[in-house]
Amino acid sequence: MAEWKYCLLFLLLLGIAAGPAVAHPPSGVTLVYSEQNGEVAMTVNHSVSDPSTHYIGEVTIRKNGETVIGEFYTGQPSEDTFTFRYPIILTPGDEIVATAECNIGGSGTARFLMPGQTVPAPSGPDTVPRYVYHAVLMVTGILCIIASGLIPVYGKRITGWYRLHVVTAAIGSILVIPALFLVFRISYLSLSPSAFAIHVILGLLLLLTLLATIVLSLIRNRMGSRKRLFRSAHIWMGRAFIILMVVNVITGLAAVGVL
Repeated sequence: MAEWKYCLLFLLLLGIAAGPAVAHPPSGVTLVYSEQNGEVAMTVNHSVSDPSTHYIGEVTIRKNGETVIGEFYTGQPSEDTFTFRYPIILTPGDEIVATAECNIGGSGTARFLMPGQTVPAPSGPDTVPRYVYHAVLMVTGILCIIASGLIPVYGKRITGWYRLHVVTAAIGSILVIPALFLVFRISYLSLSPSAFAIHVILGLLLLLTLLATIVLSLIRNRMGSRKRLFRSAHIWMGRAFIILMVVNVITGLAAVGVL
């Protein structure tokens, strides 16, 4: 039994570590402006195996620091290079900064100065893709929650183990919840059946099981004679969270073509 638990823990940690690594940004983003048509052509190079599940999901264009285009997509036109066109009027001295964000993780950015040429956008806080924060928060949070679950099983000899159990669970929850909301989009719920769609749905179930686990832990001491029942529900909900996490890591790897 103990060997099975360690094997499951190893697979979970391996999956979590591998998940962020497979997400990749567009390899190239270029901008061309047509004065005659009054439009910006944004060419993106983003090589994927299935453009219906792995694609450029969001395009944002800022003109002189103000957002003028914000488009969401549920697929990309081809498996590698494609062009989006947007009606934007530019005058000499205007600058636009365009960002193409992968639905799995990563983004590419380009800048165009009128008159001028496409150049890489300067690095800064605004160019850091959300998936980086998502990955860091998620990995740290999950590790805290795993530690919290293992403490009552293997750490009861530690002085103050219950307080440590509560603190690590609280820290993990505080990290995981914003990590999920960082990358979630309502449009993902309308995706056609795919590994990525399943990954999104499981992510929502993860959030629900985590919230249920937290609520059960808070109310069980107030349940009187039913305290033991609520304690069991709390434990099983925590186990369900870990199982869902393992399955969700697998579907995430399948969504990006690793499995």
